[in-house]
Amino acid sequence: MRDTSALERPGWDLSHLRTGLVATAGLAAVGAPVTWLLRDGRAAVWVLIGLAIVAVFFSSGVWLVAKAGAIDDRLTLPAALGSYLVKVVLLGVVLVTLRDRAWVDSLALAWSVVAGIVTWIGTHLWRVLTARMYYVDPDYVEPVRADPDRADLQ
Repeated sequence: MRDTSALERPGWDLSHLRTGLVATAGLAAVGAPVTWLLRDGRAAVWVLIGLAIVAVFFSSGVWLVAKAGAIDDRLTLPAALGSYLVKVVLLGVVLVTLRDRAWVDSLALAWSVVAGIVTWIGTHLWRVLTARMYYVDPDYVEPVRADPDRADLQ
């Protein structure tokens, strides 16, 4: 068995965050003007707010899980569940606070959040399906053991 205590822990790859943020920016670049044309400027602003909420929630969760995983892999699940709980409670407080306010465009906010979530899940799915994740160490070389029956190994 190989001694892995001296090996460095590889850093967590957060490159998919860029993909999610770029996709969200593209969605905002298309969604806000279209909403402005079809509805009004107020609805377009709420589209941008909804997409910003989704981007902040996904990015903060991924960043927190990566930081926890850099410390110890066993911390990733508690970090993910804890951050999810905090974000759901925060979102609930915001939504209850904004409920029945005349200046809030609930429809634009809701649809932009749904579109943002689908976009982020799509970028995560794309990342998982295209990433090269090894289930064995590609750099591991099996040590040659001396075999008493083979003279060429001695």
